[in-house]
Amino acid sequence: MSLIDKIKIFAGKYYLNKHKYSIIRNRLISNLDDAKTIGIIYILEDETTYNHITRFVKLLQDKQIAVKAIGYFEGNVRPIYAIEKLSLDFYDKKVLNWFNKPGGSYVSEFMKTEFDILIDLSLTDIFQTKYISTLSKSKFKVGKGGDSNKEIFDLMIDINEKTTLDEFITLIIHYLSIINKKINE
Repeated sequence: MSLIDKIKIFAGKYYLNKHKYSIIRNRLISNLDDAKTIGIIYILEDETTYNHITRFVKLLQDKQIAVKAIGYFEGNVRPIYAIEKLSLDFYDKKVLNWFNKPGGSYVSEFMKTEFDILIDLSLTDIFQTKYISTLSKSKFKVGKGGDSNKEIFDLMIDINEKTTLDEFITLIIHYLSIINKKINE
């Protein structure tokens, strides 16, 4: 890693740490039965990832939940299989500033939206998705476990290096189905 890359990473982390405490959000634990809106953040690595995300979004929409998903992909040209839909947006390196802060109106709008649940499906730690998760005004944030994510997520799910995206989605569905369940008598 070059010195310039290290400076960019340091500047990005500094900016994020400076602004994360200014975010005011109304924390509220929600489950899949109570949620009306869900935001999803992910890294678009390949067509399989796109298909998993599309199926997950469809499953949530079948539950009458309004879903907005935003995916990051490396590169400057969106892959041919990544078709933008009403509930799916993408961003790439072209909308990143000097220290990798995501820009663009749809990214900004996504972060301002007060989703009932925000789900970060990133299996690896990259600044671009962490930035959006940290500064999101969502009421309940869900993502992978780890020391670096303790200040971001309200519900962290521990996974290992071998966990696939499909397995991670299954775990999220499971835990969001049982958390904060109302007992009917």
